[in-house]
Amino acid sequence: MACPEGHDGTTPTYRERLSAPWWLWLVAAVFVVSVAVAYGFALGTTAGVLAAVATGAVAAALLLSTTVTISVDECVLRAGRARLPLRFVGDIDVLDKQAAAHARTAGFDPAAFLLLRTWSSNRAVRVVVTDPRDPHSVWLLSSKDPVALAAALGTAAATALASEGVGSGTMTTVEELP
Repeated sequence: MACPEGHDGTTPTYRERLSAPWWLWLVAAVFVVSVAVAYGFALGTTAGVLAAVATGAVAAALLLSTTVTISVDECVLRAGRARLPLRFVGDIDVLDKQAAAHARTAGFDPAAFLLLRTWSSNRAVRVVVTDPRDPHSVWLLSSKDPVALAAALGTAAATALASEGVGSGTMTTVEELP
């Protein structure tokens, strides 16, 4: 299938949501209760309830705003609001905990596009971008199942490139650093 520039595909082959974990919601709830008790004690029950509602709404909005979706279809890799046409997908590396930590710290590439939610998963996928006009030479994406993401991306990219008559990148798994 030919993918028109700027359009996503219609058949998702992989989809993953990275959202705030339960313990972060628990921390937010404890904070909301603390604020409610403090305002309630100082200014009365009505102020405490109003403070709880307002603080709870802000905390929930902040936690929900950190949720992102990673998806692969027959045309693009979408990570949050960013999109990468599959014809520009190069090598795909599956990173375990140690390799992902290295990629985020000592091995950090300043030209990388980052979609990191380390509280959801400390594993990642590194995707080399072959578009010379793209300011990002590589994408580093947190993933709960990096092997499945890399496999779906590799298959979709190979199919997209084969339909255009172009070769594809390779997929490797990085288990540990030397």
